[in-house]
Parts: sequence; C-alpha cells; structure tokens
Amino acid sequence: MSRVALDIDHVGLVGPDILHTVAEFRALGFRVTDPVELMGTGPDGKEKSLDQHSAHFIFGSTYVEISEVTRPGPDHHLGAWLGDEPAIRILILRAADIDAVREHALAAGQDPTPVGEASRALHYADGAVARFKWLALPPETFPEALCGYVQHLTPELVFWQEMNAHPNGAVELTGMTLHAADTGDAERRFALLGRAGAPEQIDIRPAEDGRSGFTALHLRTRSLDRTGDVLAAAGKPFKRDAATLTVAAPGVLLEFHE
Repeated sequence: MSRVALDIDHVGLVGPDILHTVAEFRALGFRVTDPVELMGTGPDGKEKSLDQHSAHFIFGSTYVEISEVTRPGPDHHLGAWLGDEPAIRILILRAADIDAVREHALAAGQDPTPVGEASRALHYADGAVARFKWLALPPETFPEALCGYVQHLTPELVFWQEMNAHPNGAVELTGMTLHAADTGDAERRFALLGRAGAPEQIDIRPAEDGRSGFTALHLRTRSLDRTGDVLAAAGKPFKRDAATLTVAAPGVLLEFHE
C-alpha cells in the first residue's frame, strides 16, 4: 500500500435515485441535507441549471456529496464518469486562490477547465445560498473520478456547525481507499495533487479482480461504541476490531476510526 496526503474538501457519491441513497445514509446515522438543484453561471452571466441534484453530509472542514445527474450525456461535466450504480466519482481539493491553482496546473502541463462558478440553496442557515468557484482536471489523467479544486466564497455557510451533529458520531472525513490496476501509475498521478503534511490522504492498493476505483471512505468518529450502537439499532450489519468499524453503504465501504 502507498499513501498520498491531500487537502480534500469533499468527495462525491454519484448514481441514480438520489432519494434512495439519501435515505440509506440517513439510516446509517448521518444528518443528510435534502437534495437541491445545483446552479452554475452561463456565458451570458446568468444562472443556469447544472442538471445535477445534490445532498450533503457535512463535517468540520470536509463533506460528502450525494449526487444524481438529471440529464446525463457526454456534454455533462460528470459525463466521463457516470455509471449505473452509485460510486465515488468526485474528488475535490481545497483552493485558497482558484486562479493561482489553474495557472500552476497549466504550468505543469495539465489541461484544467476554465474556472467556473456554482451555487446551491441551503435548507439550513436561514435558507442562504452557498457559492463557489471551481475547476476540473482532465478525465484522461484521472479516469477514476472528476478531480478538481474548489474555492469557497461562503465557507461559513457550507460548514455550518449545527450540521456537524451526526447521530453516529462521525466528525470528519480523513481519507479514502483507491484500488488501482497499476498502483505505481496511480501514485504518480495523485502525487501531482498531493501536499506534504496535508490532513487527509488516499491509500492506494492493488485492484482486486481487476476492479479499479475508490472503494472506501475513512471517517473519524467521536466514539466507535456510539457508531456501533446507532448501526445496531438500525439493523445495519458491521464489522469491528480494536481500531476500526466498517459498514457497507451504497457504492462504498465506510471505515470509522477514533
């Protein structure tokens, strides 16, 4: 196994039937927002739909997005990664200055998208609107998921403290597991995004049965006992050892640790 340290802002689980996926994560003890339509800014400067509905469960400095593309096709910004089942198909890193990040990517020979603007309405924070700037990196370089960067224009709304109160005790996303057919190639590609000392990480492992992709999310919890109690009460089977608790969720394995 190899490990790459990253500044993960959020990851996205993308698949059909967002209402079912949201219900499943709520049953696992997460406080998940209601799905809302994502909006972007068109060439004319006016807001337009991104043809995507998203819900979120939020931690202190990271979050997990649950998305459904309402008009799939090759021209959608997630078109290269869509599938028939839920899976982790988005990995977005933090950017303090998105324009500087784009210049750096261009200088490194990458082909990032232009910086775009997006927003989503919130059903918390008195119905405020969260706003972002973001860019994506080429799918040829990162076939596992849409990889890119986000600069929050309203971080105080996104990471609303009251939303970081999950019944299962989860408090932060700390990393992910990637199973790769070529671990050396995956380590080289994701190292381009890495930063020594970054608080989150990707663990890269050999693919099993030739199946590549992000397979697990690593989550810190206040108490493994509390997490286990919530899952047991909900009738969700899980495995536990001294240091971790694992449970299956739609499209991904959740690994809790204290």
